[in-house]
Amino acid sequence: MRTRAHSFHALVALHRPRSRGLDEELKYMLLSPMTMTGDGMSNTSRRRFLKATGAAALTATVAGCSDSTSDADGSGGSEPTDAPTTTGESTDYQPDFDKYPYGIDETKVAEARKVMEEAGYGPDNKYELNWLQYQSPTWKEMANTIRARLEQAHIEMTINDANFSSLLETTKQGEHEAFTLGWVADYPRPRNFMQLVQPDNTIYGGETAANGARLYWKEDANSDPGVREFMTEQYERLVSNPGQSEDAIQTRKDAATNMEEGIWESAALIPVYHNLAQSFWYDRLDYNPPGAMDSSKQKTNNAVAGIDGKGRLSGISSTFNSLDPVASGNTASGAKVMDLFDAPTNYENGRTEITNLLITDYETNDDLSEYTLTFKEGVQFHGDYGEMTADDVVYSIRRLAESTNSTNQSFAISTLGIEHEVDENGAVKRATGVEAVDDYTVRLTLESPFPYALDVLTYGAFSVVPEGIVGDIEGYEGDMPYPEFSASNPVGTGPFTFVEWDSGNGGSYSADAFEDYHDGAPAIDGIDDTIISDDTARYNYFLNENADLAGIPTSKYDPSLHSSGETLPGGRKLGTYGPMENDKTVNSSSVSTIDTYYVGFNMTKVPKPVRKAMAYVINREQFVSDVFKGRGVGAFHLQPPQLFSDGQEGYNNHYQGE
Repeated sequence: MRTRAHSFHALVALHRPRSRGLDEELKYMLLSPMTMTGDGMSNTSRRRFLKATGAAALTATVAGCSDSTSDADGSGGSEPTDAPTTTGESTDYQPDFDKYPYGIDETKVAEARKVMEEAGYGPDNKYELNWLQYQSPTWKEMANTIRARLEQAHIEMTINDANFSSLLETTKQGEHEAFTLGWVADYPRPRNFMQLVQPDNTIYGGETAANGARLYWKEDANSDPGVREFMTEQYERLVSNPGQSEDAIQTRKDAATNMEEGIWESAALIPVYHNLAQSFWYDRLDYNPPGAMDSSKQKTNNAVAGIDGKGRLSGISSTFNSLDPVASGNTASGAKVMDLFDAPTNYENGRTEITNLLITDYETNDDLSEYTLTFKEGVQFHGDYGEMTADDVVYSIRRLAESTNSTNQSFAISTLGIEHEVDENGAVKRATGVEAVDDYTVRLTLESPFPYALDVLTYGAFSVVPEGIVGDIEGYEGDMPYPEFSASNPVGTGPFTFVEWDSGNGGSYSADAFEDYHDGAPAIDGIDDTIISDDTARYNYFLNENADLAGIPTSKYDPSLHSSGETLPGGRKLGTYGPMENDKTVNSSSVSTIDTYYVGFNMTKVPKPVRKAMAYVINREQFVSDVFKGRGVGAFHLQPPQLFSDGQEGYNNHYQGE
């Protein structure tokens, strides 16, 4: 038997780098009842479909608390399935916490000093710690405060910062000690966050494509081996119990919560805050703000309905290094990819609804290890590359998995788990699990069942490009050199076509509306962005009305100028901000995004007492209020409240010990 569904909308929620909120640059899903349209699917058929896909009803909204029927992997209900429940509790270590152990909204310098002295450190034997962070005055302010506190605990901390690309590369190579990063959900499940701390997934440079936090949680790391084994087993419980029986649901809840306590025990990673993303725009712009998936998942043609007095959108961009979907490495490049290219599915305007974009239909086998996707007919590429077919899709996914230019290989291999062959060095040789069935049908075969494939296929790295456009995988010589495709001639099927890119700070980026776009031409003529890195310069550019839409850096944000108004679907709160220095008051939108920003450690280098001392001196309430000016909430778990077992209430009860 095959499970079949037509056009769908799935309430879901968001690796990677970030949204407009606390700081413009730093950033690294809740599947609810699907709404079938156009085929008259009955409620009974719908329930069967949800059960088969592991997507039983979740009544929570992304902006609020989960319903009490929600389970720890985002699905609810209690119908039994044939899937066995794996308990997996065999390690000697078991967590024993009543609440968060390092102080709730307190600064515990004395405890930090005690744990260091118990480990043999003191005034004449200080630990020298290197801190690496993104270039952000807000994070620098927090780092300076932490450094001053750690000095009292016999730790001398050196603060280093880097642009986003350099930070990612340095931590990927393991050339770091303490670091700051964030994670915005790829798909709204606890599994997507807990994979960050699955020990083997934190080790880069091995035989498998890691995409976890850069913790290097090796067997010989500075950690109790029992805790490492416990984390591995709990993650296995989380992913090996996809069924909807009461036992399977409770097992997932317990596993995710246990992993949170394993994080507390190891102090491998210290959650700091969950973001409140804000956008600001002048009255001349007819703008539909993004939802919890954030502006990095938003297509401009869906967000902008028009601009009074002109035809092109003026914006501000950060620096970025590539326009190739498989090499997109930060929010700025990801936003460009969203407009120039299309993936099979899409988060509608950055909200938590998945919609068909390039596909019209799909089928799955019984255990969700095979997906057959039917693509739209008549979709046109930019320029003279003609109609998109299944061969283009296969080539694009192969590039993601096989190309040496791909920096997002983990989405195809580790997350989605496409079947593949490797060479003697462990590198992907061929993605064998993607094939064209006919001109408009593609079959994906996965190494193991995965119920969230349609969620993952929203990611820009899965965007479709013309077959053979570059010769970076076996069997293709390429129509153009790779540097041309990635920087000056990116060809996709998206709502905008590339015009120019003058890279670097002070440069510019432009794109024109694609009149033959398969979903209808955009309402505006094009996009013109100025590339600005400095926060003050970005703010002044917006203040001078050179940009229609922008974020306001935290260093320039005044909470007293912000007022809230109407709440839109998806938890988006409209409001106003001003008057600013130019005497103008602008429109605003605020939404709690599904993300967590944290301090992490290279566990092969940083001793556990140092990590615990750091945890003791981080006062979340103080940092969110005084440093981030209220644009977020303190984080005591890696999972955001929207995804935690029993939602916000369960989140609070667990860390507060209630």
